[in-house]
Amino acid sequence: MTRTRIALVAATSAVLAMTALGTGIALADTTSPAAVVPFTAKYAGKATVKVTNNVADISATGTGTATIIGASTVTGKGKGDASRQPCVPFTGTGAMTASSGSTALSFAVVPGSTGCGDESGNVFSIIGRAKVTGGTGSLAKASGTLKITGVYDRGAGTFSIKFTGNLTTAGATPKATVLRISGGPRNKLAFSKKTLSASAGRVTIVMKNVSASPHNIAIRNGATAKSKIIAKGKVVRKGAVSKVTVTLKKGRYRYVCTVRGHEAAGMWGILVVK
Repeated sequence: MTRTRIALVAATSAVLAMTALGTGIALADTTSPAAVVPFTAKYAGKATVKVTNNVADISATGTGTATIIGASTVTGKGKGDASRQPCVPFTGTGAMTASSGSTALSFAVVPGSTGCGDESGNVFSIIGRAKVTGGTGSLAKASGTLKITGVYDRGAGTFSIKFTGNLTTAGATPKATVLRISGGPRNKLAFSKKTLSASAGRVTIVMKNVSASPHNIAIRNGATAKSKIIAKGKVVRKGAVSKVTVTLKKGRYRYVCTVRGHEAAGMWGILVVK
């Protein structure tokens, strides 16, 4: 294998690195709880290689699309062992950035990945695996090992890569059900609503004080005045907002104002969680 051919084969490692990046993109914006997500990603681009003492230094960039995330840009760097022929082993690392810039994913091409040239030295087959090592944004907790296949065209200086596999994602925190009430309507020691309802899960109650007296919003772990306070918002003056967020199971919960004497005077209600 000529020096030029070795360089071209080694260049495929960068392509693999980019592919691993693109694959991670497919997981962006997942909102379900931790789950295994199947996806496919395709990328194309160019790579440069410099060989010194049989060590190939690879740099690559590419663009493409992935399931869910759409358009993205990937970059990667790697090293290949040009003394190993006809299939040059390589490893690499890189990072992917979504077009929006809101999410990034890091990866490592694992040992056992190779780039093999054909007899003419023009077309190189790529096969390997990449392990997700970290990320930011919605990919912060993504993990998995991905299979990569592709082709490097020496004459055109281009490559095409396809990634297939599964990644485990940790879903985003479920959105809370938001309930809005006012406190002290017509300067009474009461809330604007005596009953509220919500589905089990995270619940937020937002209370706007419309009274001249200070008020707040709090939630007890049961329906009686003797139940323990489990969440309490700050006491606010007229025009300001007090709020609480808590995760609740099915049941009945008492929401109250904890300012001295206000609950006993009637400033409470019942939240029914279904």
